[in-house]
Amino acid sequence: MRVYDAKNIKFKDGLTEKRRKAYILKTLFFVGLIISIAGFALYLLFFSGLLEINLVNISGLNKISGDEFNKVLNERLDSKWLGFLKRQRNLIFFDADSFRVEMLATFPEIKEISVNKEPLHTLNIDVTERTTVGIWCFVDNCKYFDEWGSVWGSAAKSSGFLVLIVEDMRQEKEMDSDILNDVMLISKQLKEMNIFINKFIIPDKFIGDFNALTSGGYELLFNADSDIKEQLKVLEIFLKEKRGDPDFKPQYIDLRINGRIYYK
Repeated sequence: MRVYDAKNIKFKDGLTEKRRKAYILKTLFFVGLIISIAGFALYLLFFSGLLEINLVNISGLNKISGDEFNKVLNERLDSKWLGFLKRQRNLIFFDADSFRVEMLATFPEIKEISVNKEPLHTLNIDVTERTTVGIWCFVDNCKYFDEWGSVWGSAAKSSGFLVLIVEDMRQEKEMDSDILNDVMLISKQLKEMNIFINKFIIPDKFIGDFNALTSGGYELLFNADSDIKEQLKVLEIFLKEKRGDPDFKPQYIDLRINGRIYYK
């Protein structure tokens, strides 16, 4: 009688082997299918031209150079993701929010910008530029400014009442929002009184006093620490009293003390 040791018996489980091969084939099939779908989607999105941006409509550019604006836009459209995919040229993947942020940082003349995607190939860009109120001249340069206190560009130093001029003699490099508000208020109300300002002058040792040189050749002296509206109200009453006086040819009118006027 022969005895067999079960531990030494070798046999092949045919069913298990078939199942293993079937699992491998299915896995390879699904991996291949996923790769094929991904490849087809990649081709469809980035190489077929189905959603490629090929028309850009830009409106609202007046002060800004169209060439400079288009240069920044084209750099974004032609940028490559992972070194070969022009993702931003695809209408779906074009990042309108980051584009808006970039343009606002690059062109301070822009107040607002909106981007509208129009299927399948069109990008509509609407630009709102800042309205120039005047020119603010610091010690070493002049810049345009708007009513909100934003400054931009490089402006030529000039004088005249067609554009509001502020000559800031201080060593400051930024606009003073409080002074800006005063300047805007004074300029507006003086125009209603038919008085036009050639320029405002903020002295280098500013302690609240500043001047306005009028087109009539005389200066108005204001104080920012006092009520500007009250100073203007007193000026209006004073000028009405002096209306028609042929001898009234002042060099300056001092409004710095509330309720009183001094002139020479």
